[in-house]
Amino acid sequence: MLLPLLVSIVLALQTGTQSGTIEGRISLPDKVKLTKPVQVAVFTGSYVELYFAEVQKRVDNYWEDYRSLFIQDKEAFLVFRDRAQRQAMEFTLNRMRMDDPRSIATFSRTTTNNTFEFRAVPVGECRVVALVTIGNQEFIWSDTVILTDQTPALVVLKSNTP
Repeated sequence: MLLPLLVSIVLALQTGTQSGTIEGRISLPDKVKLTKPVQVAVFTGSYVELYFAEVQKRVDNYWEDYRSLFIQDKEAFLVFRDRAQRQAMEFTLNRMRMDDPRSIATFSRTTTNNTFEFRAVPVGECRVVALVTIGNQEFIWSDTVILTDQTPALVVLKSNTP
């Protein structure tokens, strides 16, 4: 996790306050329908670090509380991992709201057509995170993007569960 941080710092120092665009789409498996609009957020700078730290903290806590269950049922771990990611997403969005309420309008969207676009995203490491609801289950699909210039970065978010 230190290498992406160093890359972000070097890029930020080289580019000043440059920004770019992230364009993307949600790639659904065949015959899968969404039951709610997809919430998509972009975390930049220190919010990337905050998001990863919150995910790790929650996963560690769940592991300590439910270790014996996870050893017996590995699928249960995936459910709790998604829950940890969902909670970390909400925590990070709340922090963004507190720090700069305007940032939510810039870096959080809801989409019903499975496409999204974020403009004026600071150059450097970004994490694109989507809350996808299929049936009555929520899933987090995400990807890391490193913006280096004003060329739009293309992202396809899909299930990370094998």
